[in-house]
Amino acid sequence: MKKTLVVVGGDAAGMSAASKARRVNPELDIIVFEQGDYVSYSACSLPYYISGVTTSKEKLFSRTPEEFEKSDISVYLDHKVIAIDTKSKHIEVLNNNTCERISRPYDYLMFATGAHSNVPPIEGVKLKNVLTLKNVPDADRIKEVSSQESIKEVVIVGGGYIGLELAETMIHLNKKVRIIQGPDQLMNVMDPEFGEIVRDELEKHGVEVHTGERINKIVGDERVTGIKTDKGEYKADLVVLAIGIKPATELLKDSGAEFLKNGAIVVDGFSRTSIPDVYAGGDCASIYHKVKKQNVYLPLGTNANKQGRIAGGHIAGETQELKGVLGTSILKVINLSLGLTGLTEKEAKELGFNYDTVLVKTSNHAGSYPGREKINIKLVYDKSSLVLLGAQMAGEDGVAKRLDVFAVAIDQGMSTEDIGFLDLCYAPPFATVWDAVQVAANAAR
Repeated sequence: MKKTLVVVGGDAAGMSAASKARRVNPELDIIVFEQGDYVSYSACSLPYYISGVTTSKEKLFSRTPEEFEKSDISVYLDHKVIAIDTKSKHIEVLNNNTCERISRPYDYLMFATGAHSNVPPIEGVKLKNVLTLKNVPDADRIKEVSSQESIKEVVIVGGGYIGLELAETMIHLNKKVRIIQGPDQLMNVMDPEFGEIVRDELEKHGVEVHTGERINKIVGDERVTGIKTDKGEYKADLVVLAIGIKPATELLKDSGAEFLKNGAIVVDGFSRTSIPDVYAGGDCASIYHKVKKQNVYLPLGTNANKQGRIAGGHIAGETQELKGVLGTSILKVINLSLGLTGLTEKEAKELGFNYDTVLVKTSNHAGSYPGREKINIKLVYDKSSLVLLGAQMAGEDGVAKRLDVFAVAIDQGMSTEDIGFLDLCYAPPFATVWDAVQVAANAAR
């Protein structure tokens, strides 16, 4: 008798699980329920779609529902799972178009519901043109509003990944941009030096940056006209709230599953939850951090795809395990690239590591070739063994692939001495004789 895999959520983790399970087991019955209108899209590309850099909505999508159907994966759009009974192994689904409710059994469940945007409980938060960015409909709304001639002043609340990418988007659209950030630094997942670097880049392009300032009220009648903070009042034609996300795990809250403090469901290296035959991945789930040696919340598209692939393979009979991640990520802010992998100094200190750091400013390529730019590199390493624990980088050119070198080095437990003598490529247009990676590593003694 055929077994059934039901996938709740049709983006990265869910569709990766469905696709992998189908490739491994052609006999499995696979059904996907997605409460929205789209599956398998690039959430990380949404700011570029809003700005027009990504020139059409179609370019956001990896595969259409019709393409999944050709692989014998049944996709139900506009179907919201409203209840999960993990004891009887049934789900209840609401058809958003007809309001019909259906009950569906499963043998395996892939829970890939993602996360909700955090919306603060403050006055005026429901005014027109107060928006969030989490999915394609959100992006459509921001794109439509920001294209209007009357929208001149944009306030972005939050200075993390989404807030900073949206700042670049609004600069591209010739808006006057203001960022309000509650913490004392922008991009506060990195160390303070990098918050200052990104602040300088934004201010150089006319962005008004307010850190250590909290929003108290959104002003307006039907439509937003401004915001009030604990330090001032500012005009706003559009407010985008980019103050983090919350895992969408409400459906399993009474299931007996294990959760992190923020509500993310805990999974193991096979993407299994503590509930038999229930798997999870993506922005609703935890993931194991190789350096911290603990389950953490790292809502990144790379992690979602890995966890989905692992889950689908395990459901279909494979035994491949995800050994953990490093939180490797990179961000483009106007002309600047910022990235990190492994531990920051803040994290190393909080976790009690016996660590040291080095911060260097070096070059992306030889001075004999035009266009040389500076790269800022900070390494965190074990004080006694010199094993690399973390790397942070910022610069206008040459950051991304060098960050990947550091990620591999951390993954493989390399010391700064090992890294300093790696056989890296050299030619004047691409590097210095001692590459920036090695310059930083050789300074870590």
